[in-house]
Amino acid sequence: MVISQSGYAAELIDRDGNTFKFDDIGCMVRFTREGNRKDTVAKYYVMDYNDKRWIQAEQATYVKAEQTASPMASGLTAFQDPSRAKEYTARNKGQILHFDDLWKGDVAEPPRHGMDAR
Repeated sequence: MVISQSGYAAELIDRDGNTFKFDDIGCMVRFTREGNRKDTVAKYYVMDYNDKRWIQAEQATYVKAEQTASPMASGLTAFQDPSRAKEYTARNKGQILHFDDLWKGDVAEPPRHGMDAR
């Protein structure tokens, strides 16, 4: 996949050494979940929103904010520095999350509006 906005990028490397890149953190989660691939993944990485550097996904602090215009609309942003995540949350009315939270419920899904919210 082409990375359209690096601040929201993610990637995973499976146990066979294959790398899968995503332009939205939510896409990585959905790809892993839908393909029942979680046991085949060796490493997860996300791009720090501020520094635009790869960090281990398990070490990141995430913000889920509906008004965040991530490429595939998950509204997820990753930060290496938890204080930066808190600042972003305050500005964007978001929710602080951690790596384990990404796999719960519909956190990785785009928000539903209007008729789709049923």
